[in-house]
Amino acid sequence: MYRAFSPNLLRPNLPLRKPSSGPVALSTPRPPAPSPPLSLPDATAACTVSGAIGDGKSVTMTIHLTGNLRCKRCKKMPYCSVACQTEDWKAHRRMCKPFDPEPQIDASSLQRVYLKDLHMTKIIKGADIQASVLEFYSPGRFFLLAQNPKLLEALQNISTELQKTYSCPSVTTYVPHVGEVCAVKFSCDLNWYRGLVQTLTADQKTANILYIDFGNEENVPVDRIKPLAANIQPFSPCAMQCRISGVVPTAGSWSSECCILVKPLLAGKILTTRMVETHEDGCTHSVDITLPMGKNLSRFLLDHGYAEEEAVNTAPTKKEIDAMVTASLDNFRRLSDGKDDNTWAQLPEPLTQAVGDAFYVLITHFQSPSEMIVQKVENAGVIRELQLKLREHCSQAPAPQNFRPAPGTVCCAQFSEDKQWYRAKVLGYSSEERICVGYLDFGNSEEVDLANLQPISTSLLAMPMQAIPCGLAGVRPVGESWTEDCVLALQRRVVNRILRIEITGEHDGKLLVTMIDEASDPQANMAELLSSAGFAIPVPTVSDQQAEKTASAPTAACEPLVWSCTRLPCDGQTVALLASVVENPQEFYCRVNNPTDHQQLIELGAELKEHCEAKASPFVPKVGEPCCAMFPGDGKWHRAMVMGLSEDVSVYFVDYGYSMKVEKNHLRSITARLLTLPFQAICCWLTGVEPVGSEWTSEAMLYFDRLVDGKQLSARVLSVTDQGYGLKLESRGKDVATALISEQLAKDPGALEAETVSGHTHQEKGQENDHSPKHAHSNQATGVSLEEMPTEDRLPTPSKVDWKAVELPLNTPFQPRVAAISGPSLFYLIIPVQVDQQKLQEVMTELAAYCCDIPASLSSSVSCKPAVGAACCARFSADNNWYRAVVVEVGENEASVIYADYGNAEKVPFSRILPIPMSLLQLPFQVTRCTLNGNEHLPANLPDLLLSGFLATVQSFNGTENVLTLALPTENGGRLVSAMIRDAPKAEATSSPRTPAAQKVDQTDDPASAAAAAAAAAAAAAAATSAAPEGLRSKSGTQKGLESTAAATGPPVDPEPEPQTPQQKKNTSAVALNGWSNQIFGLV
Repeated sequence: MYRAFSPNLLRPNLPLRKPSSGPVALSTPRPPAPSPPLSLPDATAACTVSGAIGDGKSVTMTIHLTGNLRCKRCKKMPYCSVACQTEDWKAHRRMCKPFDPEPQIDASSLQRVYLKDLHMTKIIKGADIQASVLEFYSPGRFFLLAQNPKLLEALQNISTELQKTYSCPSVTTYVPHVGEVCAVKFSCDLNWYRGLVQTLTADQKTANILYIDFGNEENVPVDRIKPLAANIQPFSPCAMQCRISGVVPTAGSWSSECCILVKPLLAGKILTTRMVETHEDGCTHSVDITLPMGKNLSRFLLDHGYAEEEAVNTAPTKKEIDAMVTASLDNFRRLSDGKDDNTWAQLPEPLTQAVGDAFYVLITHFQSPSEMIVQKVENAGVIRELQLKLREHCSQAPAPQNFRPAPGTVCCAQFSEDKQWYRAKVLGYSSEERICVGYLDFGNSEEVDLANLQPISTSLLAMPMQAIPCGLAGVRPVGESWTEDCVLALQRRVVNRILRIEITGEHDGKLLVTMIDEASDPQANMAELLSSAGFAIPVPTVSDQQAEKTASAPTAACEPLVWSCTRLPCDGQTVALLASVVENPQEFYCRVNNPTDHQQLIELGAELKEHCEAKASPFVPKVGEPCCAMFPGDGKWHRAMVMGLSEDVSVYFVDYGYSMKVEKNHLRSITARLLTLPFQAICCWLTGVEPVGSEWTSEAMLYFDRLVDGKQLSARVLSVTDQGYGLKLESRGKDVATALISEQLAKDPGALEAETVSGHTHQEKGQENDHSPKHAHSNQATGVSLEEMPTEDRLPTPSKVDWKAVELPLNTPFQPRVAAISGPSLFYLIIPVQVDQQKLQEVMTELAAYCCDIPASLSSSVSCKPAVGAACCARFSADNNWYRAVVVEVGENEASVIYADYGNAEKVPFSRILPIPMSLLQLPFQVTRCTLNGNEHLPANLPDLLLSGFLATVQSFNGTENVLTLALPTENGGRLVSAMIRDAPKAEATSSPRTPAAQKVDQTDDPASAAAAAAAAAAAAAAATSAAPEGLRSKSGTQKGLESTAAATGPPVDPEPEPQTPQQKKNTSAVALNGWSNQIFGLV
């Protein structure tokens, strides 16, 4: 009768025992299910139905329907309709109470819980246990529940706590992470259970959940997922994930026939299970199950032909390794008699690195978090030069006739993908004519034909190998090896990006490094990200182990001392500081206002006193080494750095910023334990101000001292130089730089002129204080070396992404549509071809997905300074969408770009520019690079108007740009621009005498520039004449075309004023301009 409510219509992926009737019910009663949450669409509603049955008797029954209406007062009782609620009100009114929501869980204050955070139960290898099968997927994956009273009691307690904690409806949406253990509402009984987030859809609205206490899975909306509260005990998953030990499927995967046959043998039965092995992840177990018939499940699968015995993976023996090496050598020797074996060409030296070195790199070969090859960004130019030399060497060398290089030697090899030549090491001969080679400067390897090898020259071996093998420090895989998901996740974050690494140690010939993508998140350490996502397990690094040894054992006399400095965040964060020493606004010292560091400094003072009073042996100071020194002001011992030696010793007190001379008997040696706390003094200078005169006045220094001394300061780092950290400083809510300027005690550096003065001031200041103890130590005080300082000149510059310029038709005159002009040697034209909108839309979708993967923190800080001419991703200011772009000009904090698919341009901050992957450059741009033929005779500053009134003709394509010539239209003479500018000086020499003003202008102005400007004026006049019937126009036809194109398919083109040549902007040049125009074109 009520087929719609038949219990047989359950989803096919429900467990053998669903959580609502799970194994807990076998031993202890389940607590009553809590009320369904607010506005759940499938909430159960009770309706009373009356009727008659066959014998005429009247019956009344209650049917549980589904509805989405609730009592407005208590928010609990569900109804299917208003009539249903009205009928039930007489009974419900007695128990209806106003809804009083409990405090909701604050997801931001909760710590995410992952499997590694749960207490895993140790299983005794070889032990037999009684267990029931909760969920069976295949012999390679099923879930067991051990029949253990303590385990069942724990499961009951967890279930009770979950229902209590999450009984109150919550309107907040929590977005979980993959690998996180959360509280999840099961769809069948609407009770809460612990679930592992296995996958998350791209829109982050649905997650695939594994219920870790029951083994079943389902897709759950994120609004039914909540963070696991702290009061839920971190008990191990009650359902053990298992696989049958010792066998593997014969067909590569378990067949459906096998699973259907085995499932009834296990379902609903308590079986004897032998624990054979627990895998390294601690979550998966290899077991064998004794079936009711007395046969082991592994033997059952073998007998029925569903499985075969698993091969044991063992390391090759020495005999097997020797056999492989011998075979490779035999392949080499078989045809090597009388041939050049290249034995003289040995490996070049590797790049020398040291623990503690930090630099920017690009990954050239990626295999896993522990197997990566990187190149230094700073060596990009050297590598490019090496490639050019290799290409030249291999193109000029004759084809080798008897070249057969021996394994271990170095030669030139042609890479199969790009057909370019690279330095390579011969790894071995796979056959008589096939060779395995490894590329020395990039780290990858491949098999090539012998014909694709050439001898190398001695000069090409002089450069060290540029490939640096490395791996992430401080992590190891969760299982036996890195999972595919882990490798793909990390590869997506690090490949094709400029990364900063710091060397922490070395292992098996690889550097162990910390790796940070500063452009995405300056604080995001890749090892920590893998650990938080559940892909890796933290392990102590070499530096951590050394620190533990240092803390637990006295430092040997010959052991080198290691120290560090406090660093300020350079990503735009605001930090609280306290000034310790104030000289002037361009030189003062601060400490981070951190109670923990302050307490550690107090405790360090007591340790220093105890150490120095006990150690009275003579101490020989050395410049540049730390020591303990007695401060004359208070007679106490402090940490110091030796800066100079004379009759007395010049020292710098590293925790406060004082520099002074002390007597030698007031110095003591220092131990590594006393250097654990980073040096607290930070050398700083105030940005946005400079002295009114040549130096700071006493009034300015006194006023600045009153503003900062003893005050809690709010600071933000704007730059880092050899003078220390450049800060934007606030004291009690007042901007310190603004206060100094308003009191006329300082001035704003201003624009270009002020920048020049400021540059000289800094340079003179640096020259004055080159030998000052404070400034000699300023780099150490900031904790940033010159090579890693993120200043303007040292911003990481991404490699220039080479994009293919579209070739324009040859020898066909056309009216150029200009997108941007850098000069006669480089400008950009819009291609007169209709764009494929479908392909462009696909690229835009992929581009948006790529840019959205970058964290939002990138927009709050300067990411990197792009290269001029490079392709990039730029965020358009009008709609905040990402587009493909080309960098035309780079400023101090922003770059001028043209949007490559639309032709319009704007200035964009560095924070709104991202590097572009090569996959997004497959569709050609709608702009192309061009250059003028004979541009060496043209002025460097080409007037923008020059291209708008001439006809252009493509003479050739040089591989990078289209080479054009410009000429007047035929009705205006058809002369070439280059010829007009070349003949202009001759025409001037034969012209009539000019006014003294004009002569004066001509003496100062470049004739070529003036000629170009005159040509532009002539073109403008011609264009205006030809356009007369249409009336006056504020824009050229090119600009109108740009507007219409952009309005239809992309970012709109901002209106631009009528372009002016440089001479038109000067009144004094007007006479010269008219003179050149009259001489060249005969204009009236």
